[in-house]
Amino acid sequence: TSRRQPAKIRVIEDSVYSDINSLVSNGLPVSVQQALHSLRVIGNESVHPGKMDMRDDSETATKLFKMLNFIVEKMISEPRQIAELFSELPENKRPTIRGASKETGT
Repeated sequence: TSRRQPAKIRVIEDSVYSDINSLVSNGLPVSVQQALHSLRVIGNESVHPGKMDMRDDSETATKLFKMLNFIVEKMISEPRQIAELFSELPENKRPTIRGASKETGT
């Protein structure tokens, strides 16, 4: 099977904040936007000198990894699983499904 290349989204902004928000206008789900901003803020606060909170513990790290896993699931795993299943449909059924998706949004 051939691997489909991810869509290229060009983002050129002055900050990660702006980059994430720009992705929303390119179709990024709001839930993923919120997850990305959560990682951005927590990560930003943790790496700058004088701001690191030594109270960070395994619970915080676990939450961050869960957030990262959520982003990967929504943006990589789910689309790949759907594409794989769709590719198994009979070839003669795919054009009508694609057409219906464009017209009805389903």
